[in-house]
Amino acid sequence: MHIGSLKPIPPYDFDRMLDGLGRFQAVTDIARGGEYWRALWIGDQIALVQVCSHGTVDAPLLDVHLAAVTGPVNRDAILARLRHILSTDEDLNLFYALASNDAVLWETVQPLRGLRMIRAESVFEGLMTTVIEQQIALTAAVRAERWLVEWAGNRITHGGETYYAFPTPSQIGAAQMADLIPLKITFRRMQLLIDLAQQAASGQFDPEALRNLHPCEAYDRLVNLRGIGNWTAAWTLSRGLSGHYAVGYNDVALQAAVNRYFYGQTGRATAEVVSQTFGRYGAYAGLAAYYTLMRWVFDRYEPVAASLSTTGPSEPPPE
Repeated sequence: MHIGSLKPIPPYDFDRMLDGLGRFQAVTDIARGGEYWRALWIGDQIALVQVCSHGTVDAPLLDVHLAAVTGPVNRDAILARLRHILSTDEDLNLFYALASNDAVLWETVQPLRGLRMIRAESVFEGLMTTVIEQQIALTAAVRAERWLVEWAGNRITHGGETYYAFPTPSQIGAAQMADLIPLKITFRRMQLLIDLAQQAASGQFDPEALRNLHPCEAYDRLVNLRGIGNWTAAWTLSRGLSGHYAVGYNDVALQAAVNRYFYGQTGRATAEVVSQTFGRYGAYAGLAAYYTLMRWVFDRYEPVAASLSTTGPSEPPPE
């Protein structure tokens, strides 16, 4: 059922975004046959949406279809949620203008013109997945995230396929440590997931309220939480909010990408060099870092079948 259309701010490269998803294994965001699929929470119901493109990079148009639903939902709420997830209202033209005046940065960014991040549905989802990925390889993190969504069981079926919405704070908060052992992460991080989810479920800490704060204040709120450092805060904000506000300067993949694209070297740049490199771009530092990391992804990783992930191929350091 067609429920509406989205007109992203150009340039907007939907095919490139799906190609980016194709570099990873599947969790909740599905790229299949040139279409985007996602099971969304709309109130207390799950809606399965299908998004396809009928536009171009410079005249983008996305059609949204409701493929299945568990109960009554508001169509406008679905479209609003997709505008956030698919970054359709993000205007990057000033960033591109800045980048085009920096030869090294533009050489990195220009091939990805129109790329947007496919964001987490909620700040809570962004926080939970980023905590899982602390100090763990991407492949192990994807397995853990897949186990978590299947464990919670928020499913909807369509065409013989099962799609999962992300667990709620109440579900993760009610878990015992023994329940989460199949995640194969440290006990400290299992407990951190439970503690943060309990705080979110009780209202003691409201991840979604970070949207109403200045980005610097939202970052400070996160790093003041036990177990949350720069890398986790930076990725949580990028995944969960409408913009790129911080640089995960101790991200090992980003360090390698900076060394390659900015300095023509192998190995990793230091965290200090990464911070200095992007610091010169001011408010666009986070975007410059995101594009640099994604250029690394496209250059190094081949697509895999029916992929669905919003994460980058980082191997995060200890926090």
